[in-house]
Amino acid sequence: MSYSDDFLSKVSSFGILGYSVEKIIDLTDPDDVDQFRIDFTTIGSVVYKAYRKGKTTGEYNLDKNLFDKATKLHDTISNTILDERMGKKKINDKILENFGL
Repeated sequence: MSYSDDFLSKVSSFGILGYSVEKIIDLTDPDDVDQFRIDFTTIGSVVYKAYRKGKTTGEYNLDKNLFDKATKLHDTISNTILDERMGKKKINDKILENFGL
């Protein structure tokens, strides 16, 4: 299935927010829902790449904001949240690496 640049941009934006595939389907109404679901989970597809890029961008922006608050403002709450996120990220990266989830 072919996707427009505008459609892929929307998928990336929803990735930033961490939306589920079902929410993305509701918001974008793809021509072939079943094929979209397949493309969404197929490593290397344009949809998969767009979503992952958005998701990674959202995570980076949040982590950067927490890092800046923790280091520049000496905000201990931000530092604690960032530490927790980094620990979860290591676990999630291993799950993705080993199981593709």
